[in-house]
Amino acid sequence: MIRPAAIDLQAVTKHYATPAGSVRAVDGVTLAVEAGTSIAITGFSGSGKSTLLGLIAGLETPTSGRVTIGGEELSRLSERARARLRRRRLGLVFQSDNLQPYLSAQENVGLQLALCGTGDGYERCLELLVELGLGNEAGKLPDQLSGGQRQRVAIARALINRPAVIVADEPTGSLDADNSAAVVELLLAASTTLVVVTHDPEVAARMDRTVALRDGRLVAEQGCVSA
Repeated sequence: MIRPAAIDLQAVTKHYATPAGSVRAVDGVTLAVEAGTSIAITGFSGSGKSTLLGLIAGLETPTSGRVTIGGEELSRLSERARARLRRRRLGLVFQSDNLQPYLSAQENVGLQLALCGTGDGYERCLELLVELGLGNEAGKLPDQLSGGQRQRVAIARALINRPAVIVADEPTGSLDADNSAAVVELLLAASTTLVVVTHDPEVAARMDRTVALRDGRLVAEQGCVSA
């Protein structure tokens, strides 16, 4: 099993050019996340949360500063190398489930294994779906599932490779209270480094730490992890 990886951001900025001028979506963020711990990123819409998550996941490169996961600086990697790192070391959960429409729930989860060239572990696809309350839906296509069910399939897909880091953007946003609690328990039980963007104070309270963003800058932090 891959060991959990630490995340380290040093003076990270991300600028976008607009007709009105340059916009600093992320503005000088320095943040360290210890291996195996969890952190919630909170803030109002437009505060830079999703952009920061994209930088951590290697989906975007910083305008300046460094993003490092497990000692590997993402900004020094090619786009292809970042994609390989995401497939093998990261589990990603987006606001949109991004499921393949012509694959069953179980096949969508197993697709992540196939992309990594993994020859085993397919029995765990069904095990994860059962844990998420989807054992009876494993053979259904995405358009036969509710929005909440599709999001749980996406979470199972993120967990299937036992990733070192899980990056989740509002993973419980479309779920009711019971399913939300079950998803949070499963994410925490994965014993990885977990980064969650959330508007839900109950989800944030379950994390080891909570940081708040405003206008792309860190403005507050709650909680700490013992060394």
